[in-house]
Amino acid sequence: MSQHSEYKLYLLQSGNRISLLALLCLLVIAVFFQPAFCQSSDTMKEMDIVHPFFTHMGLPDPVGHYALRLSGVATREEGHTRGDFGFHLEAGLVDRIGLHIRNDRVSNNAHTEIMLQYAAIQSRDGMSGFSPFAEVEIPTHKDERHTYGLVGFSTMWSTHILELNQSLEYSPEEEALEGSVSLVSKIGQRLFPVVEFILAAANGSKPQNSMIGGLKYRINRNIVIGIGYQIPATVSKEFTHQIFLQTDLEW
Repeated sequence: MSQHSEYKLYLLQSGNRISLLALLCLLVIAVFFQPAFCQSSDTMKEMDIVHPFFTHMGLPDPVGHYALRLSGVATREEGHTRGDFGFHLEAGLVDRIGLHIRNDRVSNNAHTEIMLQYAAIQSRDGMSGFSPFAEVEIPTHKDERHTYGLVGFSTMWSTHILELNQSLEYSPEEEALEGSVSLVSKIGQRLFPVVEFILAAANGSKPQNSMIGGLKYRINRNIVIGIGYQIPATVSKEFTHQIFLQTDLEW
């Protein structure tokens, strides 16, 4: 085995071990230092501003709060259009710790993300802060067998009319960096313009970044619908454009 292959194997093993260890540590904190699945949280106030389309929330949801983003996606590429769907489930497990289960392209993405997020720094009103997280991408297609481990962090800054979320994660095995930034604003009580920037870069390949613009509408306290349009922001691109519809459910 060449030195380069040995180094790749080392990155594979160490990356997965780091991510799995981080997940285990967060689970230990949740089990031994917090009352599991509490009914309320005094420090994490429920957000009035809606979720972005695909960016991770910078802080975990309040304890006992659940949010599900369901997306239908139409992708235009080389004169052809293909459809897909995605989901993103978020749950506030215990104070400061949240769970994310996510796959934005179920038919075309062979892996589903399982992530634990810990609010290490949090403002007194619960509207801004910093959260490290650990993530495992498990295979969900029958012809895929490999599991990836990732680590990263997210941040949130929010007021009553604006919310900025950011997420950045690194895969040691793939030597890849993925991230996103979203800005959601509020017009009246029901309309929410959304802008997002998606970053994807890997060693040995050109970055493939994109921009999202869209609008969400709150039907009631538990249901939000939205429509968005995504275009590449770099010369290297995976698609011409994407149009998606999304429904957010919260309870």
